[in-house]
Amino acid sequence: MKRLLIILLFIPLISFGQYSNYYGRVDANIKVESNVNATINKTVKTIDYGALRLANAEREKNRLASLKYSDSKEKNQAIEIAMNPRKAFDYGKDNNWYMQSKRAKQKGFSYGTNYYHKIPHKSLFSSTGGYNYRNESDDGVVTELEFGKAEYLFGKKSFLDLKKKERKKIIEKWQPYLGKTEKYVKYIMSDRQVGELKDGIYTHKQDLNKAKVFGEEGFVSSWFYEDDYEYVIKDNFYFISASGMFYSVGVRYRGDKDEITFEILEGRRSYLQKLCAQIIATANIKLGRRGLND
Repeated sequence: MKRLLIILLFIPLISFGQYSNYYGRVDANIKVESNVNATINKTVKTIDYGALRLANAEREKNRLASLKYSDSKEKNQAIEIAMNPRKAFDYGKDNNWYMQSKRAKQKGFSYGTNYYHKIPHKSLFSSTGGYNYRNESDDGVVTELEFGKAEYLFGKKSFLDLKKKERKKIIEKWQPYLGKTEKYVKYIMSDRQVGELKDGIYTHKQDLNKAKVFGEEGFVSSWFYEDDYEYVIKDNFYFISASGMFYSVGVRYRGDKDEITFEILEGRRSYLQKLCAQIIATANIKLGRRGLND
């Protein structure tokens, strides 16, 4: 009985340090919270994105074809979207939010500012409130499109309500990154290192690419990671203008480690990635009667 108890005590400690073997070699001798060292040798895999996209399209086509529709036109649109998810943009809805004075000032804008983005077609994404949208595949991958910040850093109400000394500190904090989005994103990425475990999250991979963000030349950082429960790929889109205009949008692909693999996650991301990028690229803010600095 005593021997069995000892074995049971060690089982969770050993399993706690195990990580996916999908992206290459996990660094040796990682010290996790249980003080167990985990060493995993892995083989780098070549990802066949085309095959993964096709498999997702076929599954989505079968799912949508089995649903009930009000007419044949609606059904044909849904199947067309399944085979080419970018069609969810073409068949989506235009969303125009005309900011009234109070809300506009909170974000540093003038009265009459218009915030626009395309709402993806309901056959792929459902609204979860605000400007956030969710898709869940039959194999358990959840995709979340989340519009984050769209604001003028030095004109929003929370900034203007501060004392002059506090406002100066914030300006100095942001000064190195104004008009230098790439520098800002690299700073954010530097807080997590590939092959390291931090706050219960193991980073497998990071990537940085150019991207259109609200019509501007911005950047997208991609973070491939896992914790005790989920595999995750997170694409974070950013743009910062020289005057302090700030945009951020996130797309998260995640799933339970008991149900999916990174390969399944990569397939879903490859299938929906261009649709999400199109929605983020074409979002925009049109100012009202006055400029940002008024």
